[in-house]
Formats: sequence, structure tokens, C-alpha cells
Amino acid sequence: MNDSRPWWLWPNLLALDAPAVAVTWQLFFASVAGIAVPLAATIVLGLVVWGVYLADRGLDARGGVTTSDRHRAAGHNFAAWMTTATAALTAAGLLALTALPLSYLRAGLAVAVVSIGYFVAVHVARAERLLGRGLKEASVGLVFALGAAIPLIAATDADTSWTTGVIAFAGLCWLNCLLISVWEEDPNRRPSVLVVFGAGAVAVGAAVVAAAPVAIAVAVSTAALAGLHALRSRISVRAARVWADGVLLSPLLVVVCS
Repeated sequence: MNDSRPWWLWPNLLALDAPAVAVTWQLFFASVAGIAVPLAATIVLGLVVWGVYLADRGLDARGGVTTSDRHRAAGHNFAAWMTTATAALTAAGLLALTALPLSYLRAGLAVAVVSIGYFVAVHVARAERLLGRGLKEASVGLVFALGAAIPLIAATDADTSWTTGVIAFAGLCWLNCLLISVWEEDPNRRPSVLVVFGAGAVAVGAAVVAAAPVAIAVAVSTAALAGLHALRSRISVRAARVWADGVLLSPLLVVVCS
């Protein structure tokens, strides 16, 4: 691999930023809802997200996607990427089956089915173009948000007050993916301005009626993404890509300030 890559890019190349964001929002959602999350559930989520992202990038690279550092890294080390992804997902499955309550397993299975559907559509059926510009990113955002919300889904009886917060987070993740595709200028995936504004509207609109801590976190991250987009001509694509995920860690700022 190219040793000229800066050290701060490696968490992104190794897909470590995504599980960090997922775990942060899982614990944040649960804290706001007053739900205790088993340590095993947090470990499982981190392993699943890491494994899925490694596999997704590896399959993208094998399919010819070379528009970014992370895809080129996966393509140059395809066997290692897929082996690590398989090991992470296997470990997550074994830990979930042995340490998580049935309610978590049911909720996790439902999210897994949606995630598998995405993988089949994109990597097996090659239906990425049929999904339309922006819809693939919307699917990623939805699955990511649902994964972080599994403790809420598992604990819910009749209370669904957390739903708007999860929708807001899904919109935020959608916006994150869309802006990254704009910055990396993939001509096959570049969304329209209307789609980008639509994702931002979903995030902000749902946040307005979400619990205050969630609303603040979503608003901070959305504003930060907008700021990065406004400054895109002054910073490198690499830096913008790393910061795009970094600003999704806004729950940490909310917790510290509160």
C-alpha cells in the first residue's frame, strides 16, 4: 500500500470510523431513552458494522470501483479485507447467540434481513443504477440508523417516541453519504442538489420533533456537514472525507456540554 497516506487517514481506510459512529449513537439513543445496553450488544454492533463496511468496500473494489483511497486500499488487499470481514461477522454472530436476550436477536435479525437485501441488490443483482442516484445512500443511512436503534426496538412495547430521532439520524447518515459522493465526484453516483437538500430536510425536519438531546446532536452534525461542503474547495478530499464521519460524533459533544 502507498506509505504516503497520512496517519489520520488510516481509521477511514480500515473502516474503523463507521463502527465508532454506530456505537456512539447506539449508546446515545439508549441513554436518552433511559435504556441500559448490554456490553455484548455494543461489541456486536461494532463488529457487525466493521465487517459489513469491510465487505462492502471489498466487493465494490472487486467490481471496479476505484474512486477513493478506501476502495483502492480494499482492492489491493481484497483477501485480507474479506477474511477480516468474515471473522468480524462470525464473531459477532457467535457473541450475539450466546450473550444477547431474545428481544435483541429478533430486532437484529430484522435489521440483518434489510442489510442482506441491500447487499444482494447492489453486489449480486448489480441493481445499483436501478436504485437511482441518492436511493442507495438512503438505504445505507436507514440500515445504519436501524442498527444503532436495536436496543430501542428490542425494549419497545407501545412507546415509539424514539422513532423521530432515529429517522433524523437516518437522514443525517444519508446526507453524509451523499456529500461524500459529491466530493469524490463519482459520475455514476453523484446525486442532484435536490436530493442532497432532501436528505438534509429529512434530518432537520425529523429532529425538530425528536427528543432535545437527539435534536441538538443531529443539528450540530448537519451544520458541520454543511460547513464542510461550503469549504470543500479549501480542504482536501481526504480531509473532508475523514471529517465527514468525525462530525457524526456530535453526541459526545452534547453529553460533555450537558
